[in-house]
Amino acid sequence: MDLEPFVFRRRAPMEASQATEPDADAAKAVNGFALRPLTPDEYAVFSLDLCHDQVDRHHSRFPTEELERISALTPGRPLMERHDLRGSLPRGTFFRSRVTAHSGRSVVRPDVYVLRTPENAGFILSIEGGVYRETSIGFAFRTPECSVCGKDLRTCDHVPGRSYSGEVCHYIMRDVLEVIEGSVVASGSQGTHFVSAASGVDDGSGRALPLDQALTVARNAYHRPIALETRRTWARE
Repeated sequence: MDLEPFVFRRRAPMEASQATEPDADAAKAVNGFALRPLTPDEYAVFSLDLCHDQVDRHHSRFPTEELERISALTPGRPLMERHDLRGSLPRGTFFRSRVTAHSGRSVVRPDVYVLRTPENAGFILSIEGGVYRETSIGFAFRTPECSVCGKDLRTCDHVPGRSYSGEVCHYIMRDVLEVIEGSVVASGSQGTHFVSAASGVDDGSGRALPLDQALTVARNAYHRPIALETRRTWARE
């Protein structure tokens, strides 16, 4: 029986840089999503690291081979604030993406454009000024694979973060189904080092559950019938 996909979110540092010279390739890619041709002075372009292939502080990781798929799914997805898909509209649109090596790890590094409207002026300035420095990815994937036994984490007894025969358990996020959005989020309370959000599944309330609760929910639901629905890809966290 196929298991219901997890819908998770994961935070990573935003490394934002703004293009200062006209980029014909960027303009062409941007206008692939616009309903009328935009001129370069109508939008700001930023680059950011959205996710990587290393174990994060919440004991999860993307396998390197998933990054190309994530990168391919990112263009066209919205840039949001705080994963707020119910109370606000997008701030920007990811228009191209690539996988690159950075600091000894592979990362998904998309480009996003933000329209230079009066409503976005403060948002753009906050990125340029280093106030908005963290980003988070909203995505869905099919299988949380246990690093200890290789089984679906929802069907084994291992707990991420605990050690088993000297090996710290984590889960590997396989079979990414969709990239729902990328979000700008607040900086972590510990300073500027890497910070990641509590991974969780949606409990139907619009909140993401902490990992231990998410695992309990997933395991309790393992033998329940799964109701499938057709929805647009950015309808939920």
